[in-house]
Amino acid sequence: YGKQDHKQPFNSRFALRDKPLTLLDIMENYTPHAEFAFLSACHTAVGDKIPDEIIHLAARLHFSGFKSFIST
Repeated sequence: YGKQDHKQPFNSRFALRDKPLTLLDIMENYTPHAEFAFLSACHTAVGDKIPDEIIHLAARLHFSGFKSFIST
């Protein structure tokens, strides 16, 4: 499950079994060879409500260094 934090985007997160994985966690874990991310969870490709800010969890992963991704 994905949860977007519109007020603090770096706190947007994926709900995992043990603890959430935030975008900040992903960005702090330097992965220069990140090739592909497959996101199969709710709210991973849902954009913000403001038309100028069509940023979602999948796009933020792309900006974090992943070269490609699929989000369902």
